[in-house]
Amino acid sequence: MRQNVAILGASGNVGRTLLRQIAEHDGPELRKHVNPTVVVALANSGGFVVQEGGFSAEILKQIAKERGALAELISQENPGSRSEEFLDTMQSRGFDGDLVFIDATADQNMTDLHLRILRDTRDSIVTTNKNPLSLGGTNTYRELTQDPTRYKYSATAMAGLGAIPWISERAEIGDKIHKIDASLSGTLGFIAHQLTQGVLLSEAIRQAQTLGYTEPDFRDDLSGRDVARKLVILGREAGLKIGMRNVAVERFIPDKYFGQNTPEGCLRAIEREYDAEMTRRYAEANARGKTLKYLASLTTNKKKPKLKVGFVEVPLDSAFGRLAGTDNRIEVVTDIYGSEGPFKLEGPGAGLEHTASVIRRDLLNLQPSVSRVG
Repeated sequence: MRQNVAILGASGNVGRTLLRQIAEHDGPELRKHVNPTVVVALANSGGFVVQEGGFSAEILKQIAKERGALAELISQENPGSRSEEFLDTMQSRGFDGDLVFIDATADQNMTDLHLRILRDTRDSIVTTNKNPLSLGGTNTYRELTQDPTRYKYSATAMAGLGAIPWISERAEIGDKIHKIDASLSGTLGFIAHQLTQGVLLSEAIRQAQTLGYTEPDFRDDLSGRDVARKLVILGREAGLKIGMRNVAVERFIPDKYFGQNTPEGCLRAIEREYDAEMTRRYAEANARGKTLKYLASLTTNKKKPKLKVGFVEVPLDSAFGRLAGTDNRIEVVTDIYGSEGPFKLEGPGAGLEHTASVIRRDLLNLQPSVSRVG
């Protein structure tokens, strides 16, 4: 039995990387799996296209290689289609109950679609989009995540390293969480590490852009809101009734740089005005045997949880101080895992290949059974 998937955000960086990985490793042409992944629908902000029999590996690879290929395909095969009609179209094509929707967007308006899929169909969802899980209320979060056989979101925090299920299990076994300290952004972790090495901030940002670590507008990363969304998701997994309004966020760069008209204009302003200041801050910390890391923290030892995101000065030889590249790290103090021996996880936290592979792992975990041909 094949696994049918419909990908939203298919022309974005994550979506195109996923298409290439599916074509190379999971498609029916490979005759590798008894239940191969078959891409039957592709959507972007301009519309969608459906192929009941599944798109060929050749087409998937072409879309993955050429950013405008999907838009051209939509204009040829389904001109005038609108993204809001996507779900109704899939249902009318008879896919109800045997389809996985993959949300590879960063769209802030996807919550209603996620809820519609779960309420009105028997289909499933795999999402990298943190917005439905963090911007709505806690009741919305519970409704989205209540059935793990239909809703997978491993890639929304800690890039699928296992933090989400581990924290969720604490509530199930009565192991109360008291504190979370974490480096949750591979992008900002990379930039902070480069600053520790003496690289100018503007140059570190350009390096992160070149490597595909940043959002199209890097200010989305440097605002700290993405880290805050991840912290809210982890806190909600711990059973806390929290939202974005509860997170105190220190931006990676001063507020004035977010007022620039374009990302490049912002980068030039940073180069002129702020490179020297960041170099000074890191040099002074280094002289004390320390460095600055952009961390998230959550404490529950008081009646009201305290959540914050921002710069923290840590010893260079500490676990957080030694983080390099895009590595994420989380330390969790619970009743069982005390402050002297907290639970720890560490691993890659950014990169298109890694994110796409986590989506594929979630797809695998939605299968009732997995077996290879032969």
